[in-house]
Amino acid sequence: MTKLVIFDLDGTLLDTLSDLTDSVNYAMTKLDLPTYSSEQVRMMIGNGVSVLMARAVTESRRELQPQALALQREYYNAHTDEHTKPYDGVKEMLSDLIARGFTLAVHSNKDENCARELCDKYFGGLITYVCGTTDYAVTKPNPIKIVDLMNNLGVNRNDAVYCGDSDVDIATACNADIACVSVTWGFRSAEFLREHGASHIADTPRQLIDIIDDIMRLV
Repeated sequence: MTKLVIFDLDGTLLDTLSDLTDSVNYAMTKLDLPTYSSEQVRMMIGNGVSVLMARAVTESRRELQPQALALQREYYNAHTDEHTKPYDGVKEMLSDLIARGFTLAVHSNKDENCARELCDKYFGGLITYVCGTTDYAVTKPNPIKIVDLMNNLGVNRNDAVYCGDSDVDIATACNADIACVSVTWGFRSAEFLREHGASHIADTPRQLIDIIDDIMRLV
């Protein structure tokens, strides 16, 4: 029986904040709009780049949102991983989970082509399935891609765990009716995650493995 661990990408497996900040500020500069610090961008991330750029441009300049999104994508597609890197211990964690018999997947609100490229570069051979945002624009917390993946693999909801760093990930897991482990090394704090309903919180990749083991023993 397949047991599935599904990961968010940005802020969970990969530290992409610097590259995302640069892409946002490229668009803002081109449009002669105020730029943002990495900490400000950190709190805008989580619902996909369309929402990210809408938050950056703000409602008061809504007419510029499509142009800002196009500029951000243009820059980010050319500079996807200049500063991006896996968080410490993540690759070892993935290898350990595979050794324990888990199948690994990524479900991200990042454009799917970028998500696949990054997973291939940093986690080649470790991540079996990658789902991201496509032209259909279905994004988390809509769980349909997770549900479809589980159905295609014949995975029962009790045999799947979702791991992410944001409130969007918690809502996604809830909507898919599967367990969720929230991580604190990404873009949101433990306090924020608890306020948004986190029931399992991991401070390190090693601790995440232990929590997944505990969850699977209880089902």
